[in-house]
Amino acid sequence: MHLLALAMTLAQAIDYAMSHNVTIAQQQGLVAQAQSQYVRARAQTLPPVQGQLQNQMQKSQNYSNYSIIGAPGQSIFSQNSVSLGTTYTFNGGLAFFQSLLAKQQLEQARANLSQTQKQITDSVTDAYFGLAGKYETVRLDEGDLAYQTELLRVAQVKESAGVAAGVDVLSARAAQARSRYALESAQADTENSRESLAQSIGAPLGTQFGIPDNVPQPPLPGQGLDALMRIAQSNRPEVASAFEGVQIARTNRRSADTDLYPQIQTFAQIGNQFSPTLAAQANAPRGTPGYWLLGVTSTITLPLVDWGTRAENHRNLNEQIAVAQTALDSARGQVELDVRQQYRAALTALAQLASAQQESRYAVEAARVAQLQYAHGLITLVDVQQRQQSALSAQADLYNARVAYADAVVKLRVALGIYDPHSAVADL
Repeated sequence: MHLLALAMTLAQAIDYAMSHNVTIAQQQGLVAQAQSQYVRARAQTLPPVQGQLQNQMQKSQNYSNYSIIGAPGQSIFSQNSVSLGTTYTFNGGLAFFQSLLAKQQLEQARANLSQTQKQITDSVTDAYFGLAGKYETVRLDEGDLAYQTELLRVAQVKESAGVAAGVDVLSARAAQARSRYALESAQADTENSRESLAQSIGAPLGTQFGIPDNVPQPPLPGQGLDALMRIAQSNRPEVASAFEGVQIARTNRRSADTDLYPQIQTFAQIGNQFSPTLAAQANAPRGTPGYWLLGVTSTITLPLVDWGTRAENHRNLNEQIAVAQTALDSARGQVELDVRQQYRAALTALAQLASAQQESRYAVEAARVAQLQYAHGLITLVDVQQRQQSALSAQADLYNARVAYADAVVKLRVALGIYDPHSAVADL
């Protein structure tokens, strides 16, 4: 069955985004362009081998009055040739540096693609768990509406029995209307979030998402913080991209003076050439021997006066190396900060989840008991409504804590750079 015919899980939503998101598609186009440029640049460092087949035919006709000056009346000439040859130019190593530069730019484009995929994974995960929170709000509001409806029924029974005043019925009706209003608002908010998520991954707006009733709780990585930071420094795409930026700057600097080296051009050719016309004229046997050709040309050009352009170019390229190194150091620092904060956020979310579980359990039980107490005239309607609101808040806090913990684990995994977009959420 087609993926869109089913409710998407988080992993499926991220997979869909990887192949349909506009930003990723643009970055993939840049990678393809860099790949093509690298292949072309690498080809310039290798001698091409070319084969050639040639057939030449020529026929001319002079008017008869030219015969008085000895010109032939008609001329026919034909010639066939086949050759295999190659040429190679050493331009001071410039072609090598250009190939190396193109390769480094390709690696940088790939790293940028990985960074874009990381960012999309983060944003889709946030949107998915945000939608999960919206669905939970709708579920809680539906439960609250049922709760308030039951309170209204109890208040009406008590009023009929003369146990409670009519104001209780009015208050219960108001609470029921407020609960219904909150439910309708939550449902509309949920639809908006669902459509926004569908649009962000490039799916039709009618796409549905399979939100679990209980958000899975994946384990934290087993390594300590220091080990996690070392892993991230070796695998994060922005560090790789910044490192390639330094390498590109250094390659540019190394290629600055290639014009001072000898420019050497070599060529070689082997083939066979035969002219039936000349062979017939000379009565030569068919099948003349072939030929070969070798050659080399070397040129050295020394710029005696360049008016400071070379020295200024050196200063500029040295500065570009310093700028690229600063960017690399900054990227490494940002990665360390990111891992520290995501690890701390995951630990905090885990601790808050334990507290939220206790809060929800006690608040829900308190609301249930309060409803029974009101039915027996032991407490007021206001007390019941307050405890119900506390129970709703506690249940929302619990679900949000589950979502926050799962989201924090995903962000920590992505921050390490060793998970691809699918595996980062495969167990959610």
